[in-house]
Amino acid sequence: MGLLHNVKWVSLSQIIKIISQLLGLVVFSRYLSPSEFGIMSMTLIVVNFINILRDMGSSAAIIQKELLSDSLKCSVFYLNLSLGLFLFVISYFSSTAVSVFFNEPAVSNTIKMISIAIPINSMTAIHLALLERESKFNKTAIIEISASIISLAIGIICAIKGAGVYSLVVQTLLYSFISSCGFWMVSGWVPRAKFSLSDIKSIFKFSSSLVGFNFINYFSRNSDQIIIGRSFSASILGQYSLAYRVMLFPIQNITFVLTRSLYPILSRIQKNYIESVSIYLKTLKTIAIIIPPLMLGIAVVSRELVVVVFGPQWVHISSILIWLAPIAIMQSMVSTTGSVFMAQGKTGILLKISIYNAILQISSFIIGGFYSIDILIKLYLVANVLMFFPNMMLAMKVLNGSVFALVATIIKPIIAALLMSLVVIYFRSSVAYLELKPIALLTFSVLVGVVTYSFMMLVIERKYIAGFFKNR
Repeated sequence: MGLLHNVKWVSLSQIIKIISQLLGLVVFSRYLSPSEFGIMSMTLIVVNFINILRDMGSSAAIIQKELLSDSLKCSVFYLNLSLGLFLFVISYFSSTAVSVFFNEPAVSNTIKMISIAIPINSMTAIHLALLERESKFNKTAIIEISASIISLAIGIICAIKGAGVYSLVVQTLLYSFISSCGFWMVSGWVPRAKFSLSDIKSIFKFSSSLVGFNFINYFSRNSDQIIIGRSFSASILGQYSLAYRVMLFPIQNITFVLTRSLYPILSRIQKNYIESVSIYLKTLKTIAIIIPPLMLGIAVVSRELVVVVFGPQWVHISSILIWLAPIAIMQSMVSTTGSVFMAQGKTGILLKISIYNAILQISSFIIGGFYSIDILIKLYLVANVLMFFPNMMLAMKVLNGSVFALVATIIKPIIAALLMSLVVIYFRSSVAYLELKPIALLTFSVLVGVVTYSFMMLVIERKYIAGFFKNR
């Protein structure tokens, strides 16, 4: 099964998840208070951190490994189950201390309940890995879609009945239980009573480096919130957080689809460098066609977009979005390099480059915290530029590809996106005297941008577009 098959089913699953999240956000916001949402957020900070250790990177190792014995699968299963139970105990008995830290007693109970999902997810992590290894994303998509819809429906019923924050807890637990049962049944694999320490040692180097990467990545990704909250006001943190979520949306919901689909494919052909480079460049081409025009478009219309979508009280985040747009473009491409390093078994390189990335990112936040949010974001942009080139060059080197091929792949869509931005800016300045309402200016700007970008792509990428439709 090819990349397109994987992308199709992962996209479908992700779209349903997004719809469920948005619908849930609308409904839950009417029945739950802001403090109850805050309690759940505090709970998930702890649980998401614990989940880094849930399978010690063994699932990724199962997908990457060329030859897979039943003994290794059984050994990984019992390792994951033991880790899940151990982390459940740690999470359960540390819940009181966490609630004291946050000064929120209710967090203790929510952590204890949510922790039940840890061993459930751990014991079926290998079943999901086996399905993804064989690129059976059609089956995983059906399971994830069913779990999303059922858990959301029951969670909403609980919220209507007055369950409060526990309606979110029920939704989370149900999703884990339903999806885990589905993965277990569909994978067709049943563990046997065998465990080999030598099998675990065979994946230890790969897995340990991956866990180290996840630790570093978790802290570097969350350090901005901590430093901004510490250095500036809650209002500034709130504005930055919303702008950052807008920036993350295409990375989480577009790039995620491609990278999740890419990893098992590259793992299966890890010795075929020519095909690996070809597939990887096609993935980057897709990202270059979608993300740059989207993010540059958001930057150009940021003021009207914020006013129309979020309300005038958030108008100040429009200036933040302008600087975050190029960061999103670079991160959307850099985020694919992890699949390359893991597929080639180079988690040591992944760990080292993540340390380099973390130093740059955290340093930009710390230094910017002494000045202003504007300087902090500009330094964050500089950090991402310094991260982009080494990460992309290393990924191409691992695949025996050339940097020239990388540049040739992404340059034309980026040029088209930049030209589109200039045309939209010119259009907006030309109609400024009309003093259009924000929604009208936003609508016309988007239409001009879509038409311009489509025309640019037809002119400079006509061979690629013709080949795309020819192969459908």
